[in-house]
Amino acid sequence: MSENLNLIWNYEEFTAYLLLYASNADAEISEDEVAMIKKTITEDQYTAVRKAFDEANDFQRIQTILEYKGLYFPTEARAREMLDKMTDLFNVDGHFSILEENSLRVLKRLI
Repeated sequence: MSENLNLIWNYEEFTAYLLLYASNADAEISEDEVAMIKKTITEDQYTAVRKAFDEANDFQRIQTILEYKGLYFPTEARAREMLDKMTDLFNVDGHFSILEENSLRVLKRLI
């Protein structure tokens, strides 16, 4: 079990974490992506989630996603809602890159 799960993130915080993971698909989290993520949580929540994200390596990030997915995305419909949010995030800059498309495919399998 990852240390992040001990934080007991609420749905919005975990969603922000997942969106950070998605937005990092092209190895760059843009200001537009950050602004979109911040619309769903407070600044303090974003700071805490971002700190946890930045301190984790990719393996730890995936483990965190896998551990929380059953809690917040127990059904296909809930997972679909999240995938739609990720698609919106990928389109926020007007360009859905190949890296982002591939990342979305991976995330579909994860959640």
